[in-house]
Amino acid sequence: MTETNPKTALHAICGAYLLVAYSDGQFAPVEEGRLTSELAADEAFTRFDQAALTAEMAELMQVFPEDYEATALDVLVSIASVKAQDVEKRAVMHAARVAIIADQAISPQEEHALDRIALALGLEKGAL
Repeated sequence: MTETNPKTALHAICGAYLLVAYSDGQFAPVEEGRLTSELAADEAFTRFDQAALTAEMAELMQVFPEDYEATALDVLVSIASVKAQDVEKRAVMHAARVAIIADQAISPQEEHALDRIALALGLEKGAL
């Protein structure tokens, strides 16, 4: 099994979170803070460089609002490329779930985003 490029893994993890968070068109400030605190505290993310995760988040937060669908497709390609790597796959799944609980509500658009991530990971719809 080959290792995933670290930049691709970071793109997939942060992108999964933001794909869900931006899907309903309402990115709440609490959503931004939630992932930042999760990145610092949760063992799912300890393998990854925290400064690089933060930088990737900031970069993606600039492009998602400009063109959600194009950025989402780019992120889904990165997600699909990490599906064979257990650590990265778990981190992507966790990041996507954190986005849902960040604002304590789930919209149909967020459910759709979760399904897109699940399919990119080789899982069935509804698996996240």
